[in-house]
Amino acid sequence: MPELNLQPLERIEKTNREDFYENFIKPNKPVIITDFAKGWPALDRWSFDYFKKDHADLMVPVFKEAFANTGTSYISTENKMRFGDYLDIIANKPSLLRMFLFNIFKHIPDLCDDFSYPDLFTRYLKKYPFMFFGGATSWVDAHYDLDLSHVILTQFTGRKRIVLYGPENSDYLYRHALTVSANIDIGNPDFDKYPRLAQAKGYDCTLNFGETLFIPTGYWHYVYYTDGGFSLSVRARPEKLSRRLMSLIKIFNLTVLDHGISKILGAPKWYQMKEDMAQKKAKHLPSPL
Repeated sequence: MPELNLQPLERIEKTNREDFYENFIKPNKPVIITDFAKGWPALDRWSFDYFKKDHADLMVPVFKEAFANTGTSYISTENKMRFGDYLDIIANKPSLLRMFLFNIFKHIPDLCDDFSYPDLFTRYLKKYPFMFFGGATSWVDAHYDLDLSHVILTQFTGRKRIVLYGPENSDYLYRHALTVSANIDIGNPDFDKYPRLAQAKGYDCTLNFGETLFIPTGYWHYVYYTDGGFSLSVRARPEKLSRRLMSLIKIFNLTVLDHGISKILGAPKWYQMKEDMAQKKAKHLPSPL
């Protein structure tokens, strides 16, 4: 019976910038940093009750579907609800409801005083911190971030299972053309439909309270909420100019080409065409070393 080819992810304590660059940024290797957030007031303050106390009436965007099934509008939603009502749901029972790439700091700027940016990266994107909330059993399908930034994800309430694959595995994951996503379900893989998935080599980890995951530029990640909870992501620009230029191409491909073709052909037809192209390409792949 085929299974995912995954290995445990390394855990380290915070190190200096030079060593971190040589051991993880330069080789584009993910890692869990156990004390990246040490000393943050957020570790003691942030909780469901903390957010509900003063901000329960904030209207927030809520997603009901996983990443790959949201078509061309995967980063937008028309579903909104009171923040307090949403937190009550995910705190008390399993739920597929998620808050995705939510910049809560635009609404509650004082929260920015509760965390800092440790000296491991030279180009933090300090204008773009995001929070992710989700109910137990919710998930985000495998994808990589469109802007090709490094993602630094710190977990608060709850636990997450995260599966990661390097960019070299993209075709083994059946990536859809012009996008940063695929149709596979890492949590329940269909090896009959996606046989080459078993040949992709990746990492598996559980992110616990106070731990921080470094997701390098271009790395695929599947996220499963073991418990209802939330995390904070900060971002850093990739060091190479070529990667920053490539991010502009990725953005153009998705927001202009992919969306444009979808409008011309219709979303269902274009989606199936991308799926067929991914299947055809995977059939001719060599076995990875």
